[in-house]
Amino acid sequence: MKILALITEYNPFHNGHIYHIKKAKELTEPDVTVAIMSGNFTQRGEIAITDKFTRTEAALEYVDLVAELPLLNAVSSADDFARGGVHVAEKLGATDLVFGSESGTIDSLISAARESKLLEDSPEFHKLLKQGYSYPRAVSALAHNTFLSSPNDTLGIAYINALNDLKSSIRPDTIKRVGNKYSDAALSSTEFSSATSLRAALFSRNHEEAGKFMPESLIDKMAEGHLASNEDFFPTLKTLILTRSPEDLKKIYMMSEGLEYRLKDKIKKADSYAEFLSAVKTKRYTWTRLSRLMISILLNITDEVMKQYKLTDSVRILGMTKNGQQYLRSLGPLDIITNVNKKNRSLVSHEVTATEVYNTFTGCRKNDFNTPVIIVP
Repeated sequence: MKILALITEYNPFHNGHIYHIKKAKELTEPDVTVAIMSGNFTQRGEIAITDKFTRTEAALEYVDLVAELPLLNAVSSADDFARGGVHVAEKLGATDLVFGSESGTIDSLISAARESKLLEDSPEFHKLLKQGYSYPRAVSALAHNTFLSSPNDTLGIAYINALNDLKSSIRPDTIKRVGNKYSDAALSSTEFSSATSLRAALFSRNHEEAGKFMPESLIDKMAEGHLASNEDFFPTLKTLILTRSPEDLKKIYMMSEGLEYRLKDKIKKADSYAEFLSAVKTKRYTWTRLSRLMISILLNITDEVMKQYKLTDSVRILGMTKNGQQYLRSLGPLDIITNVNKKNRSLVSHEVTATEVYNTFTGCRKNDFNTPVIIVP
């Protein structure tokens, strides 16, 4: 059997994602397609614009299974994100992994992945890390390969490295991104528009224009509900930073030395999340890196939590089609969690807590206990 894995966020699910799924299926001709999706918080350090259950329902129109990417991978660096996704893909028996990239050439990305690994051993690389550079930024600064500087190419390289590190037999391949750039805030003039631009349009209540690039059923649901952003949790974040001691803040995952004092100083005068991050942001501390740090503060993800974290054999399934359900039954002994209860809660405790926190800020009533696994024909 061929099992296609896609590591995703779907924040929100849009026509570009549908294009990716269809092209990946054309490329691999799979028997089953699995989307491994971030839950209610994402790798960019953002609260998901709509809850994971709504995004799962949208994705199941096109894939057979939606598995939840473990929270601690979902809100971490590209390498951790990729490692978590590949691990889940392995557990679900994936034979192929297809991702989007700016380059659209798998051989070039494999070559760039080798170069990135070589750079890791250089003194210059470790010097940049000590200066506060993120892994991708340090690699990009030293590399002669342009693939190491584009967002989706960088993530694709992380997938390839994760496959190698985990000694996986999964075959990687890529599809060239279409539409506007990943970070463009304005809607595209082409057929597809980035998730960044769609979030901007949705927050501006420009549903009609955003609807040109998204499934109609999803845009209708989103128009009726609350659209979540990091501004929702800013008052709580401000309280946490002001009331915690520098010593406690220093324990938070990704807190660079001395940054805790900068946070405590800058947040005093800030009246919004955007104003706060603009005041803290520097060349050393990018917006995305800081946003991931804010999620760690919000969810109390400490260095100790991350040190103790290990990839497990359990896989949380959010939704499935009948084909996906039949495939799961064929896998044999595997710790599959479809419905969360008191007995298995400890296996997905971070995901359960993240959903409860998400609901606090968004008013969403769907949680891991009252929302059974979604099954569609």
